[in-house]
Amino acid sequence: MRLLRLDPVKRTWVLENFTGPRVPFYAVFSHTWGRDEEEVKFEDLADGQQKYDSTSRSGFEKLRFCQAQAEKDGLHYFWIDTCCIKKSDSSELQKSLASMFFWYQRAARCYALLSDVSIHDADDGSERKWEKSFSKSRWFKRGWTLQELLAPASVYFFSKENIFIGDKKELATTISSITRIADSALLGVELSRFSREERMSWTIGRITTVPEDNAYCLIGIFDVEIHMLYAEGDYNKRKAVALDKLHKAIAEREEDTDQREKVIGIGGANWNDLTALSTFQLESLDRDLNIFQDWVLDGFAGQYRGKGQFGTAESLTELSQQAGKRMRDLLAKYKVRYEDLSDLEATMRSWKEPWQGYRDKKADAQDRVQALVANRWYWMKKNEDLYTGTTAFVTMGALMVWRGRWKA
Repeated sequence: MRLLRLDPVKRTWVLENFTGPRVPFYAVFSHTWGRDEEEVKFEDLADGQQKYDSTSRSGFEKLRFCQAQAEKDGLHYFWIDTCCIKKSDSSELQKSLASMFFWYQRAARCYALLSDVSIHDADDGSERKWEKSFSKSRWFKRGWTLQELLAPASVYFFSKENIFIGDKKELATTISSITRIADSALLGVELSRFSREERMSWTIGRITTVPEDNAYCLIGIFDVEIHMLYAEGDYNKRKAVALDKLHKAIAEREEDTDQREKVIGIGGANWNDLTALSTFQLESLDRDLNIFQDWVLDGFAGQYRGKGQFGTAESLTELSQQAGKRMRDLLAKYKVRYEDLSDLEATMRSWKEPWQGYRDKKADAQDRVQALVANRWYWMKKNEDLYTGTTAFVTMGALMVWRGRWKA
C-alpha cells in the first residue's frame, strides 16, 4: 500500500510504500473526480519534489485539505486514489482495485469532501442549510463511493468550503433516506448479513465513468474475486459482461459459504460470529489455530505420558478441560461464541483412526489430530467429562477445513 505524507522540513509531498503489519494508521479521502487534468496523479508526486503549496493543478487543494484534517486527528499519513496508485502499471492497478475496500475498511478516518454541497445553500433559516444539496450530491450517485461509504468505520462529511457537516453515524437516517441503505449497514453490521438482492439494490442510480467499474466497484461489498479486464466498445455491453462475471463470482461464493456453514456446524463455534470477522481478524485466527494445532500435536503429547501419567494434568478429565479452555479463550479473543457439543457421534463416525496414528510424527497433521480425537471418543463413551476436550478438537478441525488449511 502506498501512502502520502508531508515532509515537515522540505514541505514536499512524499509517497511511501508499506506492506503487511508495517502499515501505519492513516486516513483515506473520498471525493468525486474533477476534470482529469485537474487531479494530482502518481507521476506528479513520484520524485518527492512537489511542493506543498503547488498550484499547478487544482487537485492540490484536496491534498492540502486531507493533510490538514489528518494532522488534526493525529495522523501522519493519508491515501487518495488519484495519486497513491500508479495507474500506468496494470498489475498494480488491478491489485489496488481489489484491495480498495479493505484499505477503506482499515482506515482510521475517512474524509468525504462533497464538492457540490455548500453550507450556504439554503436561506430559509434552517440550521442545516446544506441538507438539500447534500441529498442531491453527485457523491451519492457514483459507483465507487458506495464502498467508500460502507467500508470505513467512520466517514466524516465536509462541504465544498471544507466545513465539517457531520459523520456517518450522526447522519445515518438522512443517508439511509437518500441511498435506501439500511441504517444497520451504515452503522457497521457485517455486509454478508444482507442478501445479494438487497446489496445490489444499493447500486440503483449509481454509475461509473468506465463501464466495467459498475461491477468492479462491488467486489469488496460482496467479498469476491474476479479478474478485471477492460475492453472497448459499447458502454452497456461492457457493463453487462462485467456484471455477469460479478454475479457468477457471487453465486460461487454463496455456494462455498453454504458448504462452509455445514462444516462449521460440526464444531462448537458460532457461525454468524465467525462470518462477521474482518480479514485482519481471520488472518490472526489462522495464526492462533496453528498455535493450537502445535499444542495438540506437541504440547498435548507432552502432557499425556501414558498409563495415567500426565504433565500438569492429573487426569484425563483435567486434560480435556485444558483443551476446552484453550479453545474457548481462543475464540473469545474474537468475540466468537462457543459451546460444548451435545452430540458428537455423527462427526466421530468419520474421524475414527487408529490411536497409534497420533503418535506418528511423520503423519499429516490432520490425520494425527483426527486419530487423537478418535481416541478421545473411545474414552468419552466411558466418561462424559471428556466432551469438553473432544469438542475443542472437533472445533479446531472444522475451523481448519473452513479456512482451507485441512481437506474437507
